[in-house]
Amino acid sequence: MQEMICPQDSPDVWSVIECGQLEVEGSTSLDLLLPNGFFVNVRCSVDFTLAMLKQELFIQAKKLPLFSLLLTPSDYIFFTIRTDGEREELYDESRSIFSLRLFVPLLCLVEPEGNREEKELTHDIGLAIGRPLTEIEVNLSSDEMSYRMDLYKVSEQAVSSRGVVGYSHYAFPEDVSSELDTDIPPQVKSKIQMADLYIELWYRSREDELANIDTNCVCVKIRKVIGVHASDAIANAIKELMQQHKLFIKEAASSFLLQIAGRRCFLTKDIRLTSFEYVRSSFENYRIPKFILRRKDIVMKDFTEPPPITKPGWVRAYESRLDRTDGVAVKECSLWKVDDNLKLRIHSASHLSILDFDKIYVKASLYHGIDLIANRESACVSPSNPRWSGGWIDFDVHLKDLAPSVQLCLSLVAVKQKKKEEYSGIGWVNIRLFDCNEKLIQGKFMLYLWPFPKYCTELLYPSGQVGSNDNHDTVRIEVEFEDYGCVEFPDIDSMCEYVEKLDAYGGKLRLQALSSPANSMKEFLDSLRFVDAEYLTDKQMEHLWEARELVAQYKPDLLPLIAHCPLIWTRRDEFSRLYELLKRWGKIQPETALMLLDFKYPDIRIREFAVDSLDNVLDNDRLQLYILPLIQVLKFEPYGSCALSRMLLKRALCNNRIGHILFWLLRAELGQLSEVGQDLTKIYKRFALMIEAYCRANYTHLNSMLRQVDMVVRLTNLSKIIKTMKDNECATKHLQKELASCVEIMQNMISPLDISNSLGALNIELCKVIGSAKQPLRLAWTNPEPLARLHNETHQIIFKNGDDLRQDMLTLQVMRIMDALWKSQDYDLCLSIYEVLPMGRNVGMIYVVQNCSTLFEIQCAAKQLGSTFSMESGLINKYIRNYSENSKVYLEGVDRFTASCAGYCVATYVLGIKDRHQDNIMLAKDGRLFHIDFGHFLGHYKKKLGINRDRVPFVLTDHFLCVIAKGKSNFRDSHEYKKFKKLCTDAYIILHQRSKLFISLFSMLLCMGLPELQTREDIDFLKGTLCSDMDSALATTSFYKIFEEAFSGAWSTKTNWFFHSVKHL
Repeated sequence: MQEMICPQDSPDVWSVIECGQLEVEGSTSLDLLLPNGFFVNVRCSVDFTLAMLKQELFIQAKKLPLFSLLLTPSDYIFFTIRTDGEREELYDESRSIFSLRLFVPLLCLVEPEGNREEKELTHDIGLAIGRPLTEIEVNLSSDEMSYRMDLYKVSEQAVSSRGVVGYSHYAFPEDVSSELDTDIPPQVKSKIQMADLYIELWYRSREDELANIDTNCVCVKIRKVIGVHASDAIANAIKELMQQHKLFIKEAASSFLLQIAGRRCFLTKDIRLTSFEYVRSSFENYRIPKFILRRKDIVMKDFTEPPPITKPGWVRAYESRLDRTDGVAVKECSLWKVDDNLKLRIHSASHLSILDFDKIYVKASLYHGIDLIANRESACVSPSNPRWSGGWIDFDVHLKDLAPSVQLCLSLVAVKQKKKEEYSGIGWVNIRLFDCNEKLIQGKFMLYLWPFPKYCTELLYPSGQVGSNDNHDTVRIEVEFEDYGCVEFPDIDSMCEYVEKLDAYGGKLRLQALSSPANSMKEFLDSLRFVDAEYLTDKQMEHLWEARELVAQYKPDLLPLIAHCPLIWTRRDEFSRLYELLKRWGKIQPETALMLLDFKYPDIRIREFAVDSLDNVLDNDRLQLYILPLIQVLKFEPYGSCALSRMLLKRALCNNRIGHILFWLLRAELGQLSEVGQDLTKIYKRFALMIEAYCRANYTHLNSMLRQVDMVVRLTNLSKIIKTMKDNECATKHLQKELASCVEIMQNMISPLDISNSLGALNIELCKVIGSAKQPLRLAWTNPEPLARLHNETHQIIFKNGDDLRQDMLTLQVMRIMDALWKSQDYDLCLSIYEVLPMGRNVGMIYVVQNCSTLFEIQCAAKQLGSTFSMESGLINKYIRNYSENSKVYLEGVDRFTASCAGYCVATYVLGIKDRHQDNIMLAKDGRLFHIDFGHFLGHYKKKLGINRDRVPFVLTDHFLCVIAKGKSNFRDSHEYKKFKKLCTDAYIILHQRSKLFISLFSMLLCMGLPELQTREDIDFLKGTLCSDMDSALATTSFYKIFEEAFSGAWSTKTNWFFHSVKHL
């Protein structure tokens, strides 16, 4: 092995002589003590790293006795004795022997404290990820290692600050409550009084509670519910139990809390009961809220304080490396001191597999988001010798005026010389001009190109992800940037000082008094409310920038318009002013913050401002609504270490429900990436390291998550076998047999779909294979929570292997946001939003809504009574009446039907949900209507023989209107019809007023890879249904027309339903 000759000024390279003195040599001899007691002498170069030394040591150790007692090399570290006599453990194995400055030439190999626990934890984290963690670790770049360390620091901070005692415990399952302890809306109050609604509180003895027996419970009805606090209800119930039921209860009322019957969910805040989501929603739907009194001391046994996070070896190694480099001085230069233009040199292209073109050239453009700053092209060369011998390409952009978020978009373009030259993109790559530490990239780079998407017709792809293709078996180009030494972008303090000098020399921006903006300017700013940033004129941009101080104070939600102005990002004067102004910017709405996380806004400081706004505005309940798009947005981030990843991890570790959702959505992304051959890509590692950080800081719950993961893996493998069976009865028997063989593993756990649901004993008799093309598995568990008989005695889940459930999940998540917006305006439209969770590519779970049937099943059941293929107009009304005990219950059912029908009419219209037939519209026995199976949305309709089958904006047939009109035949002229139309319009306008929120959400999800959400045309569809460019008056008029169109086109829906019936009967 080649030995390194040490420089003359290195006095401490040694061969050992007496008293530990060192003399200069190029190699050394070391005594190494093995854990089995043997000494090994190794002579090696002083340039050997500890990793190389360990490898050589194990080669020698194989020749010695007792080698079999040793563990693997990775299980050990070296330690030595420092000159002060203290022991030093050497975790950083990249260190050279020369750098150790050994006092004596002796190193001991030991198993570090906690190594076995760390190995077990590393193994378990690998199971949670779905790939051994060691496979990911060996593929980490320096930037990714820095990102991993960043996540660990966030984990440490979150663990030390999160609640771990009492109700503030991060894992305590609290019910959703209103932000403010306000009184209930008048319409809910009216329902409570008219229907004589009340609250049930059930009590059981301490002995029964400890044994989880609920058969001897005593019920108390709390009639006075309006304005009553949770503590008052408990005190009143205890008093009645003791006085009227003669029970001896020695505990004080304050020692109890309320648990929702049949659910793992508690009410602990001492606010009005009607402020809780469960209570208010129950009253809205004419239901009786049911609770069981639980003793706090028994409940809190399940929520103990977790131990502190343990520091793994790689963290110690990283910190050791940092300690050694902290004192090394690196001469850095500010970008603003470099007086030159941005230049690029193209050297060569290689790995061209197809040569059926005549020439190639490199297209190079500077972009900020989607805005072009400068465009250049190289000379054309032959593809048989793809080398460029020309000089530098000058972009005519001063380095001082480069914004930190500017990216260089490159593509290799092929030219075919025919009558008219044809151009086609071979591949593309986008790179940031500044790295994750805001240092200017310099020198030579080999860039691996990405193939263009099928739908892309341009020769550049600025909206693509940042960085080279992770697959190195692809076309590549070698480029070079000018080298100026270590150049970094100025920090915020330097920019603020620069702005102060600009103001001093040029005068501050002077407008009319900020406390009273001029009417003309106010009108101008108001007029921009409906303007899309992409359609701002140059003049509007100039006026907007001039009014930036007013915008920051009075119209902060116009920040996306300002941040999208190209004029800001081409001059340091302007973007420095914006950065300084961000420190004083007003509060923005969540939809504005979400909009700023779109790839159109690449600036890190803007994105950090948006993330901070979301973190401050969204409580845990509201954040859950946006986790799906926020995870997708992580793909837009140029680097793993970013404000968004830190915020998501912090909130996940401080709230178990958020953590549960984050874990499964990240794991689903990993499964999706693995199946399409993108495992161990930058995005894959970014998500995998987030899971690692979450599991490491939450390892007391890791066993629970692993049980869920194991269940999903087993069901996936089982479903593959069942797909080979053609007979459904045989498939069901095989399913039940396999489930019986692993029943202990598949039961008594938290549901992956919802941590509020506990899965008890697996009910194998109810498990079956559903007879459809994909042969999904229908599984059933008992509900072990107390008083499950009052909620759902079983939890039933459909496991699907073969369908992409991501679109269903997205649709239902957006509907959940709609529902939250409606409820915030006191409209409860009785939506039945069930849980759907993708768990990998075409694998996932769906929660079964019980006590309901599809319209087709209702139609089939009625056929025995003489129904034809065409569904009778009064059939649904008859169904609701048949399941109603009396007229009061029937009218309550009609109320639910009317509200839910309005909600789904508006939701399916706005989202453009198509392919609506009797098998994907369901009806519950209590009257709630809801839709399932969202395979087509955003106006992507299904065709039959080239004919559009979906001709109406939403489904509104005579069958529905008959119920709404309470069975009247002339329903169009009824008061109920007019009331229903108004309800639909009110619900629509609420969504219209928050149109930017939905447009932002879907824009963020373009990178999700859904077939029906890929282009800006899909976003434009949503803009059209929401009338985003109109005021509320015009939007109301527009919806009236849509409503009439749906009603008058009901004949086409009935025709579709007729043919659907013929096909399936």
